[in-house]
Amino acid sequence: MKFLASETVVYVLQWFKKENVPIIVAAVVVALLFRSFYRCLFKSAKTMRAPGRNYRIPRSSFEANPSAYFRNLRER
Repeated sequence: MKFLASETVVYVLQWFKKENVPIIVAAVVVALLFRSFYRCLFKSAKTMRAPGRNYRIPRSSFEANPSAYFRNLRER
């Protein structure tokens, strides 16, 4: 059975209400669900390790204009 993100969140919220789970725990779980859905939906973009940095950036934006990336890197 395939759930949409909104249906899953509604189901989880109803379960929390039934089980008397504290609001803060429910909020954290819902936030983690949204985060994982977001990553699944938008994972199709290829990434690369940012030159000169220790994080990942979209490969397409770097390849479109590498000189602008390095120019902006030096400005910081």
